[in-house]
Amino acid sequence: MVLVCLAALVCRAEVTPSGLLAGVARADITPPSGIAQMNWGAQRHVAAAGIDAAGFIATALVVSDGRQKFAMVDVDALSVRHLDKLIPRAAAATGIPATHIRLGATHTHAGPMLTGVKGPVGMDLSPFREPYDRYWATVADKIVGAIVEANAKLAPVHVGAGRGVGTININRRIRAADGKPPAVGVNPEGFIDGDLNVVRMDDAAGKPVAVIVNYQCHGTVMAWDNEHISPDWPGMMRKVVERALPGALCLFFQGAAGDQGPVEGFTGDLKVAHRLGTILGHQAAALALQVETTKRAPRFEGFVESTAYIAKQPWRVDGPRDGTLKFASKILELPPRKYTAAEMERMRTAVKEAESQLPSAADKQVAEARLRRVRDLLEQWQRPYDATPVKVRVQVLRIGEVALVAMPGEPFAEIGVAVKKASPFAVTLFCGYSSGEGGDYMPMESEYDLQGYEVDRTPYGRGAAAKLIAEMPALFKLVQ
Repeated sequence: MVLVCLAALVCRAEVTPSGLLAGVARADITPPSGIAQMNWGAQRHVAAAGIDAAGFIATALVVSDGRQKFAMVDVDALSVRHLDKLIPRAAAATGIPATHIRLGATHTHAGPMLTGVKGPVGMDLSPFREPYDRYWATVADKIVGAIVEANAKLAPVHVGAGRGVGTININRRIRAADGKPPAVGVNPEGFIDGDLNVVRMDDAAGKPVAVIVNYQCHGTVMAWDNEHISPDWPGMMRKVVERALPGALCLFFQGAAGDQGPVEGFTGDLKVAHRLGTILGHQAAALALQVETTKRAPRFEGFVESTAYIAKQPWRVDGPRDGTLKFASKILELPPRKYTAAEMERMRTAVKEAESQLPSAADKQVAEARLRRVRDLLEQWQRPYDATPVKVRVQVLRIGEVALVAMPGEPFAEIGVAVKKASPFAVTLFCGYSSGEGGDYMPMESEYDLQGYEVDRTPYGRGAAAKLIAEMPALFKLVQ
């Protein structure tokens, strides 16, 4: 375990201000039971039947140095792309530039969703449309309200961060072998990024007000058999952290989880999601409790005659930590996906096989879901090739000794590790699933020949990940 500092919480009243301000606020975005919940092609239901007691929330954090402001929002959702329109509203209400507002999805697969490409094939979804649209309109209003409230609560803070290891994720890309195709599941031999990062913000008196947790693991504990609206494992993780640091609100920023899943998943049992969230929550809370948000060190102040000859070395505050606030953003132009003749033939064959199996299938829904999946992919692949680069926005926000890197979509864990390794900062959080241009899976080049779900659907071509990684040192330099 590597920490910025080790010590217990202490009073900061005598410490020179760091120059940083922060405010945090939370909105309950729990939907009603009965809302559409179509997150899986294999599921047989459309409407959710219950709500996970872990809750469904959005939490806004605004940070400032008195000259500029930035807002970050943690949202229990599969994606935040459909919420981008609220950003100009929040900007107008707070004066925070729209480019300084970032939404991030936890990427739970157990939230509200309405789409014809998942769930029962051919079902009439029109009765679900109006309540679904009304829900997300309400969510947008609540998120704007949370940003406004957090902005109104700006007060002096001290910021520290720590790095540790989380143990609930595993590589999810099963390789093709023994005549079996590649699949999504559990691959202990694959690349795993266990990096667990936390940022703690304390008020002027040393009381924690916010904890950011950054980790990479799909929200896929709850799967097609689940009928509860649930934040998946991040919900219980946040609750555990908040119990350990009373008064603080915990935000979860999903990492580079494109190829990272839970060690136990694809279940309908809420207890599994709660257990994994509890495990990571304790691991994150232990880190947060050890982080020092001011500079402290043991100071020699003589000796004491006791049963042993004891050096007096009380911990003393030396001053505030770095309070620098800087921001850089760049739209990268990455190579688009181009399908080979062999890949096209493979997908055509998959469609023909699925069509031939449908009439005699014992389970029509499974067979129909298979045919829909490969047909949708073939339709995507057969579109005329467009050589226009795929645009992706990458952002870097420096908060003192911490850097937060954010991008849309689902980058593979190796990308996150490479970016964190290139960072000159003590702790770097890599956050996928963010608002902005771009999206979808971004594999490493070595994964393309291995095929599989993520590679089949990515809009990025070979070399995209390498180009993104190569661009990061220049972005980091802009905020040093």
